Amino acid sequence: MRRAIPSRSALVAFEAAARHQSFTSTAAELSLTESAISRQIAILEEHLGLKLFNRIKKRVVLTKAGRLYSNQVRATLDQLEHDMFNIMAHGGTREILELAVLPTFCSQWLIPRISSFYRQHPGMRVNMSARSEMFLFKDTNFDAAIHFGQSTWPGTITDYLFKEQVVAVCKPELLINGQLSQADEIFNYPLLHLTSRPNAWRNWFEKINLSGIKVLQGSRYEHFSILISAACAGLGIALIPHFLIVNELSRGELTIAIDRPLQSAGAYYLVTPEENISNTGLQLFKEWISSEAKSTGKNSGKF
Repeated sequence: MRRAIPSRSALVAFEAAARHQSFTSTAAELSLTESAISRQIAILEEHLGLKLFNRIKKRVVLTKAGRLYSNQVRATLDQLEHDMFNIMAHGGTREILELAVLPTFCSQWLIPRISSFYRQHPGMRVNMSARSEMFLFKDTNFDAAIHFGQSTWPGTITDYLFKEQVVAVCKPELLINGQLSQADEIFNYPLLHLTSRPNAWRNWFEKINLSGIKVLQGSRYEHFSILISAACAGLGIALIPHFLIVNELSRGELTIAIDRPLQSAGAYYLVTPEENISNTGLQLFKEWISSEAKSTGKNSGKF
């Protein structure tokens, strides 16, 4: 059955015209004439049976329907472009793995190590995209994901990587008299929070049998990378997995405010859909990352 989809040319012309709200600027961007742009928009409006622009003298303004449709068309064209680049990447001689990763885990742990995987398997390449929440693999092109939490992800196989220990850290200059000797002294400083772990500080204080009204107060940040930057900038004390800040600690950009590490309840896992179990490239990556993770796991409590 033939799909009732407008031509790509009309959609591209409309998306550009919606951004510029000017047929003149759109024509210049697409190297077409204004009349050609106007004709494409007219064809699209006729196809849809509604107006996308109001013509006001020499200006064009999106209608309500035009604004809604422009957002949908832009997202669709972006996805088509993304899919095109992905399939072009697969056209080479290398095998490509699509990996969903936790942003800071990727930048601080995986990226510094991935070159060793390429040296061992020169025919492989790994594309990485940030994903912080669980998702349905069938709705994506991902071959695997890095996940933190529990080993439960429906329809998948989870391979344990390592646990983490979080430490309370801050900029050295923030501490008045050097490292804190008593845990309750931490209430004298701003506490920094990770949005996805709202109870981290509460759990830390419960572990050391302390409570306080300031436990949930303080600025919140979406990713560990932002939280690390905030701590390095002297904005407060943050609870951060030690393995993510080894470099910052060694360079003196951060210091452990008080030596009370806490092992998180969750762990890091490599998650793969059950149907990918026979993927040879994925098995090679799994073997490699498991080996790297064992080294991190052995050293996670040494600081």
